[in-house]
Amino acid sequence: MKKITLSIAAIALIASAAQADIKNQSFGGTASLFYGTNDANNGDMFDKATSYGDAAIHLGGTASVGACDTCTKLNYGVTGVSTLGLENTLVGATWINHTLEDAIWIDTLNLTFNPLNGISNTTMVIGRQALDTPMVFTETWNIAQNTYDAAVAVNNDVVDTTLVAAWVGRSNVGGAMTVNATNGFSDDSFDDFLGAQGAFAFGAVTKAIPGVTAQAWYYLAPSFPANGDAAIAWVQADGEFAGFALGGQYVYTDISSAPDQGSAYAVKVGYNYEGLGLSAAYSSTDENSAVSNLGGSQSKLYTEAWWNYGQISQAETDSFNVTATYSIENVADLGLYYTNADHTGANTNGDMTEVAVTAGTKVGNLDATVAYIYTDIDGAPDTQNDVQAYLTYNF
Repeated sequence: MKKITLSIAAIALIASAAQADIKNQSFGGTASLFYGTNDANNGDMFDKATSYGDAAIHLGGTASVGACDTCTKLNYGVTGVSTLGLENTLVGATWINHTLEDAIWIDTLNLTFNPLNGISNTTMVIGRQALDTPMVFTETWNIAQNTYDAAVAVNNDVVDTTLVAAWVGRSNVGGAMTVNATNGFSDDSFDDFLGAQGAFAFGAVTKAIPGVTAQAWYYLAPSFPANGDAAIAWVQADGEFAGFALGGQYVYTDISSAPDQGSAYAVKVGYNYEGLGLSAAYSSTDENSAVSNLGGSQSKLYTEAWWNYGQISQAETDSFNVTATYSIENVADLGLYYTNADHTGANTNGDMTEVAVTAGTKVGNLDATVAYIYTDIDGAPDTQNDVQAYLTYNF
């Protein structure tokens, strides 16, 4: 028999739901197959040694709890990953680090409810869930997405404004996700988030100014790193007028173990017209700034690369990104992305240039995307070419 170990939060949610009247409202999922190959270290494209791949299936849904169909919701989901034996023939590495052993875990299990129904427009989400804030968010590039054990309160009493307060206790490592399987079940891969005390997030997002979305966030991590604490503030404003888009970001960092406070900023201009999207962005980080996902590997800065995450978010780095997308209705979505990261100071990593080209289409319930990525990092023995294919069936 397989050993299954659930977190205390998951057990509490299952137990409480078992005592209530549950009506399933929606159910669905995805089945995905991702494949990639490159010529790193003078290797040959499409060889087993230079290729990586995984298959995954996600099942999930929403159910009402209790007599009121709109009052309390139970959101649930599981994800499983497998190589399908590809390591014997086509690939030498996996998309997610799961040591070739098939694994399955609960990625979503939470209750959503209004604790002050009729008094305040407040929603609570308690349990395992996806998050989307500038410094703590669920990344979607991987074949399986990272999620968090958290308690989140969202208030919409102020017109055109959303207030958020959250405590995040655990996560499953995020973009560099590692699945620690025990007889196939891997709930133990959800570890403490930024130390035993977790982290707190407070935010406000407003559209009070027509055409502008402004947001301000404050994060406090009492155990980041293990023997210190961190306070991070993120402010951002994005506006769109007659197809033209403007945006600005500023990040302030105060980490107790750092010699001084840090900061970073980014600006972006863009234009959208009849399926064509054009944008250019610039960002700059200083010696003590922190801008990458606290629960993963990406950054929400406008200049983030398409594939080589962790470059534009390094300390003392000036970066720029130029993006062009074009959507051919009912045919394909095309993308061209150019990113340059210029590292200075004591940074030992070389400057990076990345060019990515993508083409995606939808046939019935099947989403298919192919991508080519060219990477040139100063000091590396050679440039690198990657070819990737993404297949996802939605049901």
